[in-house]
Amino acid sequence: MSDILKLEIETISNVHIITIIISLIAFMMIYMKTNRDHAVKAFLVMQGSMIMWMVFKVFKTVAPTELLRWYFIVAYYACVCIIEIAFLEFGYALYKKKRIPGSIRMLLYMFPLIQFIVILTNPYHHLFYSRYDFFGDSFGIMFYVHFFIEYVFIVVGCVYCGLTLRKHFKYKKIMYRVMISAAILFPLVMNLLYVSKVFHKYLRLLDEYIIFDITPIVFTWSALLFVYATFKHDFFNVSPIMRHEIIHKLDTPILLLDSAFDIIYQNEKLEDMTLGLTDETIKKLINDYKCIGSTDEIEIIYDDRHLRVLLKKITSLIETEYIMTFKDVSGYRTLEYDINEELSQLEISNDQLSDSIVSLKALSKVGARNYVARELHDIIGHSLVVTIKLLEVSKLYHKKDLQMSLDALNNALQSLDLGVTDIKKIKHDEVVVYSGDRLQKELYKILDHVGKLGLETKLSFKGNVHKINEQVFEMTRKICTELVTNTLKHANASELFISVSLSQEQVNVMVIDNGEGNCALMKGNGLIGIENRLKVLGGKLVINTSKNEGFMSKFIIPLNT
Repeated sequence: MSDILKLEIETISNVHIITIIISLIAFMMIYMKTNRDHAVKAFLVMQGSMIMWMVFKVFKTVAPTELLRWYFIVAYYACVCIIEIAFLEFGYALYKKKRIPGSIRMLLYMFPLIQFIVILTNPYHHLFYSRYDFFGDSFGIMFYVHFFIEYVFIVVGCVYCGLTLRKHFKYKKIMYRVMISAAILFPLVMNLLYVSKVFHKYLRLLDEYIIFDITPIVFTWSALLFVYATFKHDFFNVSPIMRHEIIHKLDTPILLLDSAFDIIYQNEKLEDMTLGLTDETIKKLINDYKCIGSTDEIEIIYDDRHLRVLLKKITSLIETEYIMTFKDVSGYRTLEYDINEELSQLEISNDQLSDSIVSLKALSKVGARNYVARELHDIIGHSLVVTIKLLEVSKLYHKKDLQMSLDALNNALQSLDLGVTDIKKIKHDEVVVYSGDRLQKELYKILDHVGKLGLETKLSFKGNVHKINEQVFEMTRKICTELVTNTLKHANASELFISVSLSQEQVNVMVIDNGEGNCALMKGNGLIGIENRLKVLGGKLVINTSKNEGFMSKFIIPLNT
């Protein structure tokens, strides 16, 4: 064996071994620190195949016999066949966020399988390698067919990668896109230069060639760029579990468990909370999670403290671990208790207001009784609806936004105070004139109360009749009030529109909301009662609604009733 051959064997082995170590480190970092979606899985297959390619290259270089040399050649070409389909799947998954459809994937897998069969059976036809020994090798026609198919797969994968960079990373700096593109293209260019034997013309040592395929070595440089891009620019989704770098200083109490659910770590915040959780308590929490699933939070009471607990499974290269987080919600529970107490007080106030209404009706003069009752109904009715809705808002947000919950509670109290103030302003001996102007003011008052709940309202009023029959006036106002109340209770609407057309012959009213609607309307007591009252005055009710198309009510009352 010549000195130059010994030097070549030593150089190839040392360079590949160093590259294998670096590649394994990059592989482990990607494997342990990223969420393994389809693109990452394909990348890991490609990276693993490239590492094995380099391993078999070392074995081929130091093989003591020509037969062993051939076995290692076949092994690393198997890795090459895997790389071509893995790179295509990587590019497709990166762009589409899903795998190649199954039937197409099976068809694509046939190409690398056939390529490998041709390589495996080369001793029978010598169409792939016409020569392979310790001093070099030469290729046959099937090598170039294999080379062409491999680069078709790689070019298509590069197209998908390019589309991804253009679509998802257009707002990144140009250097980021150049770096990713170089990581993909540089190994391919170097492989082309090797296969085309451009290197053979320029690289010499001691007047002899020391040339070997550096594609897998250059690929290590690409893998390192991918690692940098992942942790610097979020090329892959990084898993949140980086205990030594992140969780120790987090403001959330965190407990780390091993696969046997024994405590192996707790961060600084958990130590400050001094929860003093016993092993039995943790085991009970784990058993609870086995019943409800690891994606849900559960709440426990421990030493008079309310804790929300979440357990998540983390799979690492070494073993499976579990991360448990704690949230102290004792303050929210105290607030919830206070709100419930306020609700009880509000209910008592509502009962007292109802008693006041009964007393006022009994004391009113006969001539002013209808007017006082109407005013009380409007004030109390709307005040209670607005108050109830605000209390619902307070209850809904007491877990999420404490300030919003308190603001809604204060608004509810102000609504009740406003109702009581309006009651005191009622004049029992007021002479009532029923007219179009008064009806318009009544409707504006109704919509003003509704607007306090965040509902967008609008009133269109046409016509000006100076005198309206009291029964028609009262019926119009009551039906509008009931329809608006139905919208608040059932429609889940954001907009409400009332249109009134008043003439000497009739009043024409239309109430429209943009709520959920109903494709199969079942009339309840409210709508049936409206229809019956309208029949007494010779009027009629028309309803039009459908699923997700809102609710429209239209009624007509003759003015000469």
